[in-house]
Amino acid sequence: MLENLLAYHCGPALAGIKPANIVACQKLRFSDLHSKIIKLNNELNKTNIYIEILCECESMMLLIVYRKNVLEKHLQCKENQNFLKTYGYSENMQIDQQLAKLKTRFRENGFPHEVGVFLGYPLHDIYGFINHRDDGCLFTGDWKVYQDVETAKKLFLRYKACKKAILKRVTSGATLAQIFCAA
Repeated sequence: MLENLLAYHCGPALAGIKPANIVACQKLRFSDLHSKIIKLNNELNKTNIYIEILCECESMMLLIVYRKNVLEKHLQCKENQNFLKTYGYSENMQIDQQLAKLKTRFRENGFPHEVGVFLGYPLHDIYGFINHRDDGCLFTGDWKVYQDVETAKKLFLRYKACKKAILKRVTSGATLAQIFCAA
């Protein structure tokens, strides 16, 4: 079920404790995936949760799930803007333009490095990955960690607990809309 997959892989973004998460979906596992995404957006957009297709091929679809206000605030951080400028993003871009640029970069480059900024990875770890790959990697969790391992481990545990809590509710029968759209 798509909602289970989203709960597990995107729980922190759904809950607003992370700017965004991405998840790959095998099209064969989900009938009419496009319609399901539209339906979920119709239900979740009113609480500022969005699901967009970053890229797709014949068999797979890569989705980004985010709370618009959380992602906007994160991308407006000066350090993140300066980093994104090196990949062709301008300071005055709105979030929709930034996401459109990211989608273009996925089509052109496969998996662009700046996606880490959208996902809330620390810039020092993004730079570590770009410049060193595995050399100097101190820990691997939700991303490769090159500095501040203890803070990263705490975040990974927080994300894991969040995913577990949301997945438990979804597997017990609640929908994402029921979990996140309750007044």
